Amino acid sequence: MKAAILAAAALALLAWQGPAFAQSAADFAGGLEEALGHLKALEDNLDDGDAESALIHATHPIAELYDAMKPQLAAADRSLDARVQAALTQLGRDTGQGVSRSDAQAAIEEAKDIVEEARRTVVGPELSGDPAFKIDLAKGLLETSIAEYGEAVENGAITNLPEFQDGSAFVWRAEQITMTLGSEGAGLSSAYDRVNAAYARTDSPAAVESATNDLMDEMDGILDAKIAFAGGLEEALGHFKALEDNLDDGDAESALIHATHPIAELYDAMKPQLAAADRSLDARVQAALTQLGRDTGQGVSRSDAQAAIEEAKDIVEEARRTVVGPELSGDPAFKIDLAKGLLETSIAEYGEAVENGAITNLPEFQDGSAFVWRAEQILQEIPDAPEMSRDFAALNSAYDRLVDPSEVAGVTARITGTIDSVVGSSQTDLLDYVANIRALLEQARSAYATGNGDEALSLATRAYLDNYEFLEGPLIQAGERELMEKVEIMMREELRSMIRSGAPGAGVSSQIDSVLSGIDDVERAVAPSGSMAMTAASAQSAADFAGGLEEALGHFKALEDNLDDGDAESALIHATHP
Repeated sequence: MKAAILAAAALALLAWQGPAFAQSAADFAGGLEEALGHLKALEDNLDDGDAESALIHATHPIAELYDAMKPQLAAADRSLDARVQAALTQLGRDTGQGVSRSDAQAAIEEAKDIVEEARRTVVGPELSGDPAFKIDLAKGLLETSIAEYGEAVENGAITNLPEFQDGSAFVWRAEQITMTLGSEGAGLSSAYDRVNAAYARTDSPAAVESATNDLMDEMDGILDAKIAFAGGLEEALGHFKALEDNLDDGDAESALIHATHPIAELYDAMKPQLAAADRSLDARVQAALTQLGRDTGQGVSRSDAQAAIEEAKDIVEEARRTVVGPELSGDPAFKIDLAKGLLETSIAEYGEAVENGAITNLPEFQDGSAFVWRAEQILQEIPDAPEMSRDFAALNSAYDRLVDPSEVAGVTARITGTIDSVVGSSQTDLLDYVANIRALLEQARSAYATGNGDEALSLATRAYLDNYEFLEGPLIQAGERELMEKVEIMMREELRSMIRSGAPGAGVSSQIDSVLSGIDDVERAVAPSGSMAMTAASAQSAADFAGGLEEALGHFKALEDNLDDGDAESALIHATHP
């Protein structure tokens, strides 16, 4: 499953109801968060007795932020809009000269309360509590803090104190938001400490930007990990569907493959998050998936087998609630990314399964079909999703006719293209998968060297499932089936088996080196060179040619206009220019 959530996922949470609303909700909420940052800076300056800086932060929300929020406030509740405006307008006076510190704090608390009321009214509790939305708000504050710091510090000295305090307050508010994400948010404490330490030292703006970007990368990792985990669950559900179909058809051999695939291929990648969230649940998931082959195999009635499958489905849903959480699981953008991941994986599965109009690998073919089925199910769960039943019917027909893999890829691309037209594209280049594999295997090497076998196994599994699988189809199409199979065995079977069995660290490290050497060959095979480069060049030439035609038509229009105006000199220029 592709471990990358859409770059703009949080802004597209309500994209099915209209991208503009999702964008404005994020902007509105971002304005509220900046206001809370200014209120924090106001409190700090009052505590320090700096009345001048306090006044700047007291007046900033009404001077800079309110105007952008007013249209939505007024549309939602005119009375609330008037109260927000009054509270922010009066804040400078109610915290200024001659006002006691306790009275000033009372005015600040009133402003905080009305900010929260505005959040509930305009943004709503469901979106406000969504983890992806929270991360996007925190990242927005951090991105703004970089700009604020860059304006505030020069040569190790603060040249603009209010901007410096803005940056610091926005980092503080981002951390507050992040800490509401539970253990994942708490895991970012060290990264926040590094940013705050850079502020305390008045490091160069470049150093602060680097530390802040590292923090935001870790934030993205939270969502990446959740979508990778949820993607594994979706693939497991796809295998359960294929298992049911094979049991109905009396194909015990294929049924066994799909019954054992979740424990053999998917569980290892999910184990670290399961164990971190609930060790008892992790043990039950492992047991249920381990026993599924036995509980649906030889000598088991169809009804008893179905009971075991339903139990496995139930525990998958429990794992989803525990690790991913109900808010993110119900998030339209999150569901969209899961569906796209399944569809992209299905292309790879079909590419490995069909050759010259014949099925050469039935389990992979059934995987692809099951993942298409699950993707359609997910998309149907999203309110107001575009109608794609005809596209899915065309895709299922392509499977039935055993068409060339390139045709299946094209039909699938039409579906993902429809999705991208609504929420934006998250397409990954083939070489991005290569880079991801290298990074994940190096992380696996480090984890294993420090004794964390579970984490190493998860990383190695992600390197294969989330990345290498997307290279297998292109490798086959490039005539590199032997290379594809060799590297697949080294990654999927040999490396993971060594990690599971606790092999010596030197041996695991050597195996990773061998895999990376194979990945070098893979990169050369899928790199945009040779015929692929010629195709790209041809496409560019076609685009250039068409562009030339369009310019000629433009000159013809200018020629007509000049003839109509009697301007012979200009007409001649446009007549001869093409």
